[in-house]
Amino acid sequence: MRLPLRAEARPMHLNLHQLDAFARVARLGGFSRAADQMHLSQAGLSILIRKLETRLSVQLFERNARGVTLTASGRGLLPIAERMLQDAQTILNNSQQLAEQAVRRITVALPPLLASTVLPGVLSQFQASHPTVNVSFRECVGDELVHHVYTRGADFAMTFQPADNGELESLPLGRDQLCVAHTPDHPLSQLPRVRWSDLVGLPIIVNTPGSVARMLAEDAFASMQEPLQPAFETGNHMTSVVLAGEGLGVAIVSSTVQGLALSMNAVVRTLIGPQITRSLQVLKRRGSPLTEPARAFVDLFGKAATREMSAARTPISRRSV
Repeated sequence: MRLPLRAEARPMHLNLHQLDAFARVARLGGFSRAADQMHLSQAGLSILIRKLETRLSVQLFERNARGVTLTASGRGLLPIAERMLQDAQTILNNSQQLAEQAVRRITVALPPLLASTVLPGVLSQFQASHPTVNVSFRECVGDELVHHVYTRGADFAMTFQPADNGELESLPLGRDQLCVAHTPDHPLSQLPRVRWSDLVGLPIIVNTPGSVARMLAEDAFASMQEPLQPAFETGNHMTSVVLAGEGLGVAIVSSTVQGLALSMNAVVRTLIGPQITRSLQVLKRRGSPLTEPARAFVDLFGKAATREMSAARTPISRRSV
């Protein structure tokens, strides 16, 4: 035996435009004024009411010489319809507020290296041009950085590692280059250019295994058929620069540490033979456009990072050390 469908099993296809038409006709007591308010013809308004009555399987109005009056079903529907229309308007109002709040807030994920070297100057410039926009940032690396963007914990990320995730996309900002940091009076200072082969036999300071910079450095030494045997392994480029500034060795670092190095008794030189670069990228969700403030922030960050990275490419004789 086949049981009848329960009322709650009926598909929900109510049309707010039809409910609005019904509520206006009910409040105004006729089709003419309601049609004028909705900028419709009376025939068009009648079609909306007829479709609603057909959908609900009830008659909502009784027509008479004086106009229309609500049926019992219509009187029962009116407060429900008005409440639904009010809720719909509340949703629209709140969505606008949420959109405005999103425009006034930026969350960016980035590695500690960029947070320490490039971010401070960018924040200062950005606050001057966008004083009402709040910026928060998450310092992280690798999978954690990607996770923040993927789960919308960050609007975008600055990274040297392309994401292997179809939901995300990377946009290039510039190219970072592996450099060497050493004290101003180190013998390498006498060389107009520093080659990777010049580092052989020197105490090397480099990131711990697994980092992109470490892997690239190992590849460079392998191409010379020399093993990379670090004197010190550090968790980040800033620590490497500090150790190099203390004369404990020469550090293989990112070109973005140039400004930091100057305050720590170290100079940063581009390594050649070969030149090894990696792409600085902004990572975002695919198909999700950045807000205007976010685009402005990314633009400032890209320009600042490019200046920082290009500074290390200037020969040492042209810079003050």
